[in-house]
Amino acid sequence: MARPLFQLGPRLSLCACLTRPGVPVADIGTDHGYLPVWLLRAGRCPRALAADINPGPLRSAMENGRKYGVKDSLRFLQSDGLQGLSPEDADDIVIAGMGGQLTLRIVEEALWLRDARKRLVLQPMSCAPQLRQGLYALGFDILEERACLDGGKVYSAFSAVFAGALPPMPPLYPYMGRLAPGGPAVREYAVKVVRGLLKQLQGAEHVGDRPAADALRGVIEGIAETYGGAL
Repeated sequence: MARPLFQLGPRLSLCACLTRPGVPVADIGTDHGYLPVWLLRAGRCPRALAADINPGPLRSAMENGRKYGVKDSLRFLQSDGLQGLSPEDADDIVIAGMGGQLTLRIVEEALWLRDARKRLVLQPMSCAPQLRQGLYALGFDILEERACLDGGKVYSAFSAVFAGALPPMPPLYPYMGRLAPGGPAVREYAVKVVRGLLKQLQGAEHVGDRPAADALRGVIEGIAETYGGAL
């Protein structure tokens, strides 16, 4: 008999909410398989694929699929990123808990993602500005972005779609994406971003790079004005 369904933590719940109901999902870097198991048990997706580069996490995911009664709808694949997956495997691709640069590399290598019928659900642990900027350059636009607090840290997750040629990038887009002002998590995310930008500003001023310093000041002021005064 399958166990009662567990609750996802705030970070993975954010990713779950950004998937589209009724479409197959692939979870890349699945770890213990909690996200696809939850999506299947909750009836949010008809089938799912759990992929990981390491065999240990896949074994844990298989065991969780068995324990929670979804192993017949959950496929397992040892894979480096999206290698070994095809367009028929999933319509929503989740990459959560990886660095932004690695995530960008995975997306860039999978040319079949450049299809408006596919959705990316991404939750970077680092280098989020580089990820948003890189995706935009590839023609992927963020549709929706949310933030949450989890374990004393703040995270952002977003869904994105291939849109082809895009207009010039808004100045705050690399740093805040499509986060809408309001709420403690978004405000905390803005504070985190500004802290990082202030360090960059200090470095630019130290080496006398006035154009870079002026650009950083403009971004910091823009974030403060949009997301909450002096933060």
